[in-house]
Amino acid sequence: MRGPPLLGAVALTLLALPASAAAQRPFVSPVLAGVWQRAPDTTLSAWLFVRPGAPLAGLAGRAEAAGARIRARSRWLHAISVDAPAGALRRLAQDPDLVRMQPLGRFRLNRDALPLPTTPRPVAPGPAGVGDTCGVIGDPVYGPSEMPLRRLNLRPVTARADGAGVTVALLDTGFDTANPAFTGVTVAAQRDFVFDDNTVRDELGIDVAGAHNHGTSVWSLFAGDVPGRLRGIAPGATYLLAKTEDVRSETRVEEDDYVSALEWADSIGVDIVSSSLAYLVFDNGFSYQPSQVNGDVAVTTIAADEAVRRGIVVVTAAGNTGPAFRSIWTPADADSAFAIGAEDSLGAIAIFSGRGPTADGRLKPDFTAPGVAVCVVIAPNRVGRLAGTSFATPLIAAGATLLLQLQPAITPMGLRDALRAAASNRAAPDSTFGWGRPDFAAAAGIPAGGVTPLEPVASRLTTITPTFAWALVDPNFPPPPVTYRLRIARDSAFAAVVLDTVVTAQAVDLRRPLKPGVIFWSVHARNDAGDTTSTGRIGPLTVPLWATLTSLSNPAGSVTDSVQPTFTWTSPPVASPPGPYSYDLFVRRAADTIPDFGVAGVTTTSFRLPQPLERNALYRWLLVTHAGPDTSLSPSLGSFLVVDGGTPTVTLLYQNFPNPFPGFGRDSTCLWFDLATTGVVELDILDLRGNRVRRFIPGPDFPAILPAGRYGRGPAGGTTCDPRLMWDGRTDGGHPLPAGVYLSKLKAPGMVVFKRIVFRGK
Repeated sequence: MRGPPLLGAVALTLLALPASAAAQRPFVSPVLAGVWQRAPDTTLSAWLFVRPGAPLAGLAGRAEAAGARIRARSRWLHAISVDAPAGALRRLAQDPDLVRMQPLGRFRLNRDALPLPTTPRPVAPGPAGVGDTCGVIGDPVYGPSEMPLRRLNLRPVTARADGAGVTVALLDTGFDTANPAFTGVTVAAQRDFVFDDNTVRDELGIDVAGAHNHGTSVWSLFAGDVPGRLRGIAPGATYLLAKTEDVRSETRVEEDDYVSALEWADSIGVDIVSSSLAYLVFDNGFSYQPSQVNGDVAVTTIAADEAVRRGIVVVTAAGNTGPAFRSIWTPADADSAFAIGAEDSLGAIAIFSGRGPTADGRLKPDFTAPGVAVCVVIAPNRVGRLAGTSFATPLIAAGATLLLQLQPAITPMGLRDALRAAASNRAAPDSTFGWGRPDFAAAAGIPAGGVTPLEPVASRLTTITPTFAWALVDPNFPPPPVTYRLRIARDSAFAAVVLDTVVTAQAVDLRRPLKPGVIFWSVHARNDAGDTTSTGRIGPLTVPLWATLTSLSNPAGSVTDSVQPTFTWTSPPVASPPGPYSYDLFVRRAADTIPDFGVAGVTTTSFRLPQPLERNALYRWLLVTHAGPDTSLSPSLGSFLVVDGGTPTVTLLYQNFPNPFPGFGRDSTCLWFDLATTGVVELDILDLRGNRVRRFIPGPDFPAILPAGRYGRGPAGGTTCDPRLMWDGRTDGGHPLPAGVYLSKLKAPGMVVFKRIVFRGK
């Protein structure tokens, strides 16, 4: 990620080739197509996206044979980054394994890391000339660097956690690892993706002097220590340092450095990625269009979401091009990354802070943090005040590091929900502040008063009937009698109350099962004199499913060769009463609502169907779990199919499913057919005018002559669909088609048959 108080970079325009070539050629940026027509000898940098299922190595080999130099290979994006002559790219555009081709951009310094005082908009290129403006004043430990901790209510959290056990990756312009402010900090690995070595600090004769300053300042908010003036929030964390930015304007620094750094960090094992970088406009003329800041185009955005999908928290800067509407830069448009805006010490939004929403209407930024007059390390033994979303970002990421230490099981989205519930703008999130400035102590469940919560405090409960316990630690409270009001609710505002009870003990054994979902709880203590104190809000805590289906419940569908399959599931512990559990199990055809089979009162966690199911028909199953008088429903996440291994007696083209699509959690539709005799086969998708838009057979995955058999099913024990026979609503060249009605056409020995496909569009 790169950003305006940050650093700049990238831009691509993705348009289709002419319709006559769309079925054969990849989706090519007109920038590339224009250059290779005008100047075929020009060397261009581009991303080449490979068709799903096709090996990266194959296209990489053909690209090298055509004269391209491979810059990077991304297993996440299933793409390669190349430097290639325009003529070579033009030839590669004929490759059937290629889906999309788009240019890379060139990094441009966007005048970040502003010395203060100054105008609200940065005017200096970096902190090299910034004076030491953070003296020994104020807090004896944090000095003038205490302001952000106070605004984010981080002091109660830093008293309990320092980031130990959490691995953080920083992506930036470099890092001064020899700076004494980082003595004792654990750096597990460092990598310079610009010069392809393992040194991230400035190297004499290679780097521009001071190139590592920006990253060093950012890192100092995590782990720096300048006694009496600055202390980082998470000095006990383990750090991975990735230099991905080249500040020399004449040097290409591609987005592939960012993608490569993410994958590198993931390969080592990382919990949080923080990046004070952003990409939008480049100094070679490439630029993302406003409509492309939509979470689906920029490679850094796609990679950021992929990192979150793998369980990594990604925190990125919103950029410094505010106050314009829709002024965030990529990858702050990533759906699952935390995009961070900047505010001043009084909570007013910084004029330069990037605003949302995204092009597709999602609220961004996600959160704000102090980003004006923030004290950071600017050189050995020098601390200065700088501004930018570059410095708001590590504050949120470092706070998140502490929460991960305290709640190691929390997921990235669970962490986002906890911060949202404790943020200053949560009542009315908008495209300026997002959800606002988080209260980290509240998000961590640290009590605001004199009652300490004992259990449950972990982010995910292990039972549906937990014991709620607490301790009174307020010395101002006299001996008993003290009464305690325990409240449990489904929301952070305690509007949807599950339990509201007053007790004199310091524990309540819940004997009413909690339904799956999220809960919050609090305890308010009151003595005879009318004094009160409380735990504050604890949560969100996740209540587990009453039953988790462990067989024939793959979201992509499942296949079994048994006509009497065994269904299995697991359940969390439950107190008795209301336990033990009992279960009702039902099996129905995927297209029906009436079950074909049902049984009640099952007391084990497995059940073998006593009657056979029909082969080659789609089924779903569900479980109703009873805990006392309460119930909870657990449907299978996908359908399952009982396959028939015999040779079909008749050639058939089945109706695609789901239909219409996308639907039922699938973004593609499955194509099945049975072939009774060996022969020449064609399987195509046509528009209503009869024009072929997609060919499956013959093709790279299937020859023209097929033996008799059943096609489109997945293997037994796998998913219901063969991925080679799934249509995603695109042409052979990867161009997205409009919503509408299409036809699947099967031509086989002695027959031609059609089925109508309803495509809802992407």
